[in-house]
Amino acid sequence: MDRKGIHIEGMIEMGLIPIYTENKKNQQSHTIFIDEETNQSYKAFHKESNQWIYWIGFFAVLAIMRSIQGTYIQISILPNILLSGALFGLTYFVSRLVYKHMFYEEVKEIYLTEPMIEDYIDDGKVVYKLEIWLAIISFIIFIMLTIVYFITLSLILLIFAVFLFLIFCLSLKRLSFARIKLYRKRKQSYAN
Repeated sequence: MDRKGIHIEGMIEMGLIPIYTENKKNQQSHTIFIDEETNQSYKAFHKESNQWIYWIGFFAVLAIMRSIQGTYIQISILPNILLSGALFGLTYFVSRLVYKHMFYEEVKEIYLTEPMIEDYIDDGKVVYKLEIWLAIISFIIFIMLTIVYFITLSLILLIFAVFLFLIFCLSLKRLSFARIKLYRKRKQSYAN
């Protein structure tokens, strides 16, 4: 099977594990993935970000937040729970689409030796730990905002909770069980 045309959903289905991400200024960023079963490695190039889209999005969100500041949802608790659940479910599916279409563009098979793979895994620990902390912190703040939302029924809190849930879902896309097991196994082998 020719792997040059792999899309990100194919990488996830194949069980590829991200082991190293490189983000340098004025260079195209990339992530290196490995397939633990076959020991093949792949380089996925990140899509170039369009700064205009970020700035337009930023100011649009700012304008929306300013216009709904002080708006409260005046419905009973059951419809409120259903509305929140639907929003969080929609956010989960949006996170899948965002990850699938906005993060990686081209995936190429690369040939790395076992020591090179080990070095990339060791170098990737810093990003791995940051991703774990991002997931934990975004989830904790999401839960706190959701609880406060149900107490106050403030629409702005619900929107912030949805945004943090999006960040949490996106961070989980890179924290697969296989990746966690890989780092735990390496940590145990160093301990012995």
